[in-house]
Amino acid sequence: MGKKQREDFGNLMKKIVFLAVLAVVFNSCSIDIGKKNHIALNSQTPIKTIFSASNKTLALEDNRPFMLFFFSSDCGACKEAIAYINFFDEKYAENFKVIGVMGGSLGFDNDIKLLKNYNIRFKVISDAKSVDYLSRAVGGIYGVPVFYIYDKNGRLTDKYLGLTPQNKLEESIKETI
Repeated sequence: MGKKQREDFGNLMKKIVFLAVLAVVFNSCSIDIGKKNHIALNSQTPIKTIFSASNKTLALEDNRPFMLFFFSSDCGACKEAIAYINFFDEKYAENFKVIGVMGGSLGFDNDIKLLKNYNIRFKVISDAKSVDYLSRAVGGIYGVPVFYIYDKNGRLTDKYLGLTPQNKLEESIKETI
């Protein structure tokens, strides 16, 4: 093999390696996490979600619109919202699902006590892995309470940070259903 052929072969190999690396990078950016089961503190039925980074969707397996209510056990504003989150869970149960995502778990027994003390009837997830998964799926949680409302296709329709009036959240729910 002559000098020119070796140079051509070397350049060809560099291009192949570059394209392979580029393909890996682009492919890894579009990987979807897929289906995940989450155990709720107050339900025997797992909450099944489907996350797609490439489509920017987070859906429930049963294709219902839903709200993720991110809160913590020591948040006063979060505790104020619980009454109307319970109301939404009951009023719209057939067409809409409410899921509480509690950060800062106090441990299973204490989390159950918190649900009882505040009469929380909507499904609540406090498992650290599920909380982290859902937090990442929405792009990160930097304060609570936060309300994310998704349509049946898993597209985000509304997001509210902070204690949001009941009528504003209900308006969003009605528009999403």
